[in-house]
Amino acid sequence: MKRENYVSTLSHLPAASEISPLAEASGAPRPFLLRTEVPLHRNDDAAVLPLLRPPAPLPSPEPEIPEELEAVARRVARGALEVLGGTRPLQQMARLLDGRSYERLQLRSNLVRSVEQSRGQGVGGDPRSNSLRLHRNVLIRTVRICPITRSIFEASVVAAEQKRARAIAMRIERWRGQWRVTELQIG
Repeated sequence: MKRENYVSTLSHLPAASEISPLAEASGAPRPFLLRTEVPLHRNDDAAVLPLLRPPAPLPSPEPEIPEELEAVARRVARGALEVLGGTRPLQQMARLLDGRSYERLQLRSNLVRSVEQSRGQGVGGDPRSNSLRLHRNVLIRTVRICPITRSIFEASVVAAEQKRARAIAMRIERWRGQWRVTELQIG
């Protein structure tokens, strides 16, 4: 190979013999100078060195999920669906929901009732459809809980009613010593 095809990467550093004799006499460690030459053109027979990646950071320990949290998620999911179905009064959910989630559930239940009344299933409608609605059973299939912080968790619940299954997502936070749902999404 020709010498012209190489460039010295450390040509600006002095050679090891040019370092002052003071460092050698004092016993101080001498700098390690390495002269490497990098080819200007790539050779097929050149060695390829793997890139070194920095070590991955250690995962932070996940907070433990309190045992009562699954019961809270089940209770809120069942209660919210019963409120929408008309079998539970909304006021029973006041302790479990924050103000914003409570108002949104109230609005949605009012919309469901107005739609049912416009279809004729409400007060003056068919009594058989009304009795079916009152005996609606909500069955909670699965509950999954994911920790966000030590006092904030997110839960997803799959609930089955008579005619369909629903997905419910909620954020549960510790507030004044008790668990409250601060976000509630019912699919």
